Amino acid sequence: MSVIARLLVFTFSLLFTLGATAADLDIRTESRVVAFADVHGAYKDWVALLRELNVVDAQLNWSGGDTHLVSVGDLIDRGPGSRDVVELLMKLDQQAEQAGGAVHMTLGNHEVMVMTGDLRYVSAAEFAAFAGDETQAERDALFAQYRRYNPEGDEAAARATFDERFPAGFIGLRKAYAVDGTLGSWLMQQPFVVKVNDKVYMHGGIAKVAASDSLEALNNKVQGEFRGFMLAMETLQKAGQMPLFVSYHDRLAFLNARVEEFVAANPDTQAPWFQQVREVFDAQQALVFDPDSPIWYRGTASCHPLSESFNTELFLKKVGAKQLVVGHTPTRGDVQSRMDGLAIRLDTGMLTSVYKGRASALVSNDGPDYVHYLGLGKRAQPTPESTSLSMKLSGMTDAELEGFMRTAPVTNVEEIGTGVTNPWRVTQERDGVVNDAVFKYEDTNPGMQDARKYISRRYNDSDRYQYDVAAYKLDRMLGWEMVPVAVLSEVKGKEGALSDWVTGAINERDRLEEELPFESYCAQWEQYRLRFVFDILIHNVDRNLTNILWTKDDFMMKFIDHSLAFRTDERRPKQYRKVDLEVSDLLASRLLRLNEENLTQELRPYLHPRQIEAILARRDLILKEAVRTGK
Repeated sequence: MSVIARLLVFTFSLLFTLGATAADLDIRTESRVVAFADVHGAYKDWVALLRELNVVDAQLNWSGGDTHLVSVGDLIDRGPGSRDVVELLMKLDQQAEQAGGAVHMTLGNHEVMVMTGDLRYVSAAEFAAFAGDETQAERDALFAQYRRYNPEGDEAAARATFDERFPAGFIGLRKAYAVDGTLGSWLMQQPFVVKVNDKVYMHGGIAKVAASDSLEALNNKVQGEFRGFMLAMETLQKAGQMPLFVSYHDRLAFLNARVEEFVAANPDTQAPWFQQVREVFDAQQALVFDPDSPIWYRGTASCHPLSESFNTELFLKKVGAKQLVVGHTPTRGDVQSRMDGLAIRLDTGMLTSVYKGRASALVSNDGPDYVHYLGLGKRAQPTPESTSLSMKLSGMTDAELEGFMRTAPVTNVEEIGTGVTNPWRVTQERDGVVNDAVFKYEDTNPGMQDARKYISRRYNDSDRYQYDVAAYKLDRMLGWEMVPVAVLSEVKGKEGALSDWVTGAINERDRLEEELPFESYCAQWEQYRLRFVFDILIHNVDRNLTNILWTKDDFMMKFIDHSLAFRTDERRPKQYRKVDLEVSDLLASRLLRLNEENLTQELRPYLHPRQIEAILARRDLILKEAVRTGK
């Protein structure tokens, strides 16, 4: 490496290891705050949005005064105006500071992808925007490098392949997004997380691995990993060991081959660039590239709100904030609130040609928080997310589905062939609507719920179809939406309970036997948080691998088969005696909704008063023994 190259690396290392200070990341202001997400090169709509909000004027100069403008990342990729978006935001960054305002840019996964050479989402228009920033000599030199490692075929065919894979503008784009490039040098200075007043802004979300970190610690860790990787790659490029045409996903195999070549030609000698190779390989374990990274994590947007709220609350309390604002996972139209407002999903699919959404911004410190949608002309509120299990399974509300299951004609009945009590699969149809359900009819203690005295030694061994309805009712009282609708009904002359069939699901036993990978944004053990709490609450002694269901499209957990629950033992069931419980304030508030009056109103047709008392006793036990999220 040349002296100049070494000096460059040293200079950037010194600059980038300083990291952001707590003051840089924790901003207090009484000025208006305007936040947006995931522009993805939708330059025209983004500019129109900023104009409507009086952030820029007709000449696209800053007109927001002391406004704080916040981006939660993904300015680029897919859309034709990506370069224009970054360049305008860079200009506004300078102008805002001069006007007493500020621009806060948090990096998204697509900024990191493009800067590290992962260009799979860069559109033809994005490449073309940089065509004037490269020379033919540079393209010829890169093609010569390409041919060195890809010598097969004749020259004309190889050149055609090269030009297709690396179109005009490829080199210009890579130069612009390099560590010392016109765009990259600015992006490298931006944090991954920032707090403005009581809101934390980040691109993806907060996973458990980072939920206990401070703003400064989390940002410096991820920023340090990213900068270290970028500097290592820059050094390897300057050393001639990492040509620009090598993609992010091919880099490890390519570098391994280069190391083997060098060692074969130079036994017992280490190349000066070996250290950077090790750093690139070590980056495989870096949080910044991990699915649980603040730029990649989708759990905050997609996983069960009562489970995910534990991580979110833990982090917000750690950093002294009340709300987490994220992008990354598009809603395709509406800004959504989750976890009773703990989290805001701000990616509304601004690039309409791809995401079919609309441009939006979240505005704070201008009266009550509100959402501004491009062209709407009035203030809106975030839309509470829909968590209805019935709507997902059948397209009906709970009440509609209950009515259908009670009254729709039965068109087919077949034995399922599993389970001790031989349940049936029942098909109902009316007015073109078809729905399947599980029918259970076992009741070892008829009328038990109305007995004058609850006889524990007898009734605590009962197997009752009524308990499936009680579990459904309790699930909805808690707002969990994990137990399918269940109603009392009669099929083929038998009294029993119909429970909605979970279409497109697989149980845990079959998943393991089929060796299906658990492909979900929501970790299995994290989802078990709710399983542990729910089964202890209802004292379920029959949770097993066959009645833990996962929806195949996203591996989200659902609960079925509760006919051996609702014992009056006020302790944990044996299988849960040693598990750790984690309960967020949000989950605790749902549990505290339960009282003797509302439980009696909802569950009395299915449970004895003693069983209702036991639910409340176990609820108190859960709250006493669970790990909480702190002050």
